[in-house]
Amino acid sequence: MTAFFVLVDRQMCRRKADGGFKRQKCNFIRLKMDIKDVDVSGVPEIRNYKRVCFACKHLCGGATDLALVSAAQTAQQRDTTVLIALCCHHLCSWELYTGKDYLIKHFKPEQFYNLTSLSSWATCFKQKYLQTGDHDLVNSAIQTFRNNPESFIFQEHLVLDKNLQWYIGRCAKTFLNDGRAQFMLDNGFRVQFSKYVDVNVSPENTALLCFKNTAS
Repeated sequence: MTAFFVLVDRQMCRRKADGGFKRQKCNFIRLKMDIKDVDVSGVPEIRNYKRVCFACKHLCGGATDLALVSAAQTAQQRDTTVLIALCCHHLCSWELYTGKDYLIKHFKPEQFYNLTSLSSWATCFKQKYLQTGDHDLVNSAIQTFRNNPESFIFQEHLVLDKNLQWYIGRCAKTFLNDGRAQFMLDNGFRVQFSKYVDVNVSPENTALLCFKNTAS
């Protein structure tokens, strides 16, 4: 069966990509609506498709969580794959965040916005502040943080070394991402993270990959 693309935009766009789709004779429709209102099973053009792939970029903050909820619902009936380039954690909201159960095991709910605020430190500082070898140290520290999130110290209002601020921001992003991953695991998905570009190219370099077959 030929692939069919469903493009979802919250606001009107210039539709420059549509010409390329038409020239390549791709089957697609474009929906102008909020992602929270998207019901994949209600799109007539893909009703007979047994496999669905959510490919998402620039789903800032809570929009990522809305996409994960939609994917989890879709996976109840069809094989579902999710690929999301994670970004803009400072725009996450407690109301929409899918990792609540994971977060409250380690932090108080009111500390959620401390984490989202601190996450911006991962993108505020250019990588020139990191010396050779610092990346390995930071990655090791983030893994330690994953194993013991309670060790995280909120130092938002202190004057800190920029390397430390960058590290704290990465830790905050890592924790928020792990909460989302746990939500997908709880819904029967296989989950992994992928660094799709070097951090020196973009600090927003993490993708969330999720897979679920309806038979599993």
